[in-house]
Amino acid sequence: MNAVAACKELLAGLDPDILDYIVGILEDEDNDDSEETKEIIAGFLVSSEFCDSEEEATTKASSILTKLGRGRTKDEDIMKTVIKAKMKTKMKKKIPRPAAKKAPIVVVDNGTKDAPILTSQAASMSMMDDDTATTDKDTSLVLPSATPMTTTPTITEAEQNKADIKSDKAAAKVAAKQARLAKKQAGRKKNAKMTASEKAAAQSMEIDAELHEARITAVKARRKMGAYKGALDAAEFTLPNPGGGQPLLEDAACTLVWGRRYGLIGRNGMGKSTMLRAFAARRVGNVPANVTVHYVSQEVNLTPAQSLKTPVECVVAADIERTLLLEELSSLEAKVATESLDVQGSKRYGEVMSLLDEIGSDSADRRATALLENLGFSPELRARPLAQLSGGWRVRTMLAAAIFAKPDLLLLDEPTNHLSILAVMWLARELATSETWKERMVVIVSHDRHFMDEVCTDCLHISGAAKRLTQCRGNYSKWAKQRKEQQILFAKEQAQRKEEIDKLREYAGHGFKYGGSSSQINKMGMKAKQADKLEEIHADHAEDLAALQEDMELPMNIAAGGELDGFIVQLLDVGFGYPNSTPARLFKHCEFGITSKSRIVLLGENGNGKTTLVKLIMGELKACEGEVRRSPHARYAIVNQHHADQIDLTMTPLQFLAKEYPGDGSNGHMEKLRGHLSSCGVTTGGSGKSKLMDLQNTPASALSGGQRSRVALASVSFARPHVLVLDEPTNNLDLESVAALAESVQQFKGAVICVSHDQFFVQAVANEAWVVNGGKVKQVESFDAYRNRQLRMLEKGPK
Repeated sequence: MNAVAACKELLAGLDPDILDYIVGILEDEDNDDSEETKEIIAGFLVSSEFCDSEEEATTKASSILTKLGRGRTKDEDIMKTVIKAKMKTKMKKKIPRPAAKKAPIVVVDNGTKDAPILTSQAASMSMMDDDTATTDKDTSLVLPSATPMTTTPTITEAEQNKADIKSDKAAAKVAAKQARLAKKQAGRKKNAKMTASEKAAAQSMEIDAELHEARITAVKARRKMGAYKGALDAAEFTLPNPGGGQPLLEDAACTLVWGRRYGLIGRNGMGKSTMLRAFAARRVGNVPANVTVHYVSQEVNLTPAQSLKTPVECVVAADIERTLLLEELSSLEAKVATESLDVQGSKRYGEVMSLLDEIGSDSADRRATALLENLGFSPELRARPLAQLSGGWRVRTMLAAAIFAKPDLLLLDEPTNHLSILAVMWLARELATSETWKERMVVIVSHDRHFMDEVCTDCLHISGAAKRLTQCRGNYSKWAKQRKEQQILFAKEQAQRKEEIDKLREYAGHGFKYGGSSSQINKMGMKAKQADKLEEIHADHAEDLAALQEDMELPMNIAAGGELDGFIVQLLDVGFGYPNSTPARLFKHCEFGITSKSRIVLLGENGNGKTTLVKLIMGELKACEGEVRRSPHARYAIVNQHHADQIDLTMTPLQFLAKEYPGDGSNGHMEKLRGHLSSCGVTTGGSGKSKLMDLQNTPASALSGGQRSRVALASVSFARPHVLVLDEPTNNLDLESVAALAESVQQFKGAVICVSHDQFFVQAVANEAWVVNGGKVKQVESFDAYRNRQLRMLEKGPK
């Protein structure tokens, strides 16, 4: 029987996430310690409340291992080892025994995780069976009942201490195993390799576990060393490429200063997320031990313990100092209850109570709830365990946890991806105006230029061509303006230098055309040397030119089927609701039409029904009331907010497109596919000194999120749709790509319906704004009017 079947049979009803995790432990071929595996599984079963007691959980875990054929042999090995150890101890202590017979030594499993215990002869005779007896002549002999027992073997003090230590460390081993498992799962598996998504999840869990331990260490270090208020200097570091190959950065350096908020910018695939993770793992920057760091990634992989918590519980747990103080308080109160608290303990008890009061421990739940409300959590969502929330709500929870923790260094990777426009505005105001963040350091990767402009005081730019990191003051718009000026000036200088080189070469290369005197010959030689010198300068500046040019936008052309006459889609008095939902209808009496000229943005809080409305337009859902009329002559295409879900990560972009659109398989068709990918910015690479990457022939698993987004857009637009639906299309795109997408949507010859929180993108493309809210779908005068209303709501605060 395999691990999956055994777990499903014996653990029916267990939370699916925890079940998968246990299966992963059992399938890990490096994990050959059955006793340790049993402890780990039992720990999960108790913490998830699947089993009421540790004994019941251990029995369940033993049953699973027995079904897999791993329990008995390991138990026998353990018993044999323990028996031999006890025999050695007895021999050293010279325990008296009858000369003719050996004293009985019997090991009995006491049903707990503690070490096996030794019993007297009478007890052992009644408890032994075939499974606990061994064939070892030195350990299987039992004295006849007539032989008197002069000494009953007992566990030595050292052995008892060992057993106590084992018991005390059981919980710690469970936690440590969780952290190690993520790392082990990135290696070998029994009969299959890990997929790209599994590897990414394992790496993410490993980093999360590493960061959690580092936060605990930092809080403890701060107690001894005090708070660190200096700058963080990252000098001359190299940033390795996680996919292998050349480093992403070489000899890079930057300085992070308290009170500054840094926007980390650069093209997709150049290492922005990798650099954030390196900072988070303290692999760059020489981060002192007493500096707390909190990192929020684009995707969340929950541990079994986290999956059982509600959002409020998860946010409150992020305050490590409070958690440690409460644990210490619990320990001190236990001593008070047993009247074993000494004078020093009494003093510490008062200090702990004072510290808890100072950090507002009693108000933690209320403050966490307020944070979640600002990020759009309803009471119903706040009451659910994280395992029952979608990925977007999990990311929001982790974002709230990071803000609640108030770390010295806050690292945010695309924090606006799953937020509504109102939540984005709240987050921008929180980071830009709160006194908390004026005394800390923040580094942000985001595609939302409105958000970056409002929040960031400085920019860190990664150049993939030059493998260089540059730092400057000012927000993104200021940096972009300076960059544009640099591009124009540098291009002008290069053109002038090239023209001068050509003139010098022309003069030097015409022999005696300008005369044959020695002075003329010397002059031609001088001109040739001048040309050589200028060419050296020109070559030295080629890297700088490439670094500047990489920020120039690659094309993103969305092919369209052309405009059709009249309405392509009409919604006539439409109402919709999911079965057994409350309220019964997400919206009612919805009426509007879509033509080839339509550029519609759907607005409203998450959960109000925007995605449902999109599915009605696409024909994926049927209206409960009313009618949805769709033109039979139109082609429809959608790019949803989970771009990677639409791409086979094991294929290259060219292979994926060929699979989706096989055509006649000719070279001509393949050239057409290559050209289409290139028109969407999925490059074929360049020849000579070109710095373009060959993205078309790179496995999709090695592409960045933004590069995959371009592949998804290329895939849907190859069919030349008449109606294009974009559900959060800017997620994972870099800032320049968002601008290019906006321009391509403006030029699209067909209808566009988009759901987006990106204010720049919406303002650039939308000519109609429809709001889904309060059970209605109604048009507003403009996006700016909607935004102004949201700002007024933000000023009032949550209800």
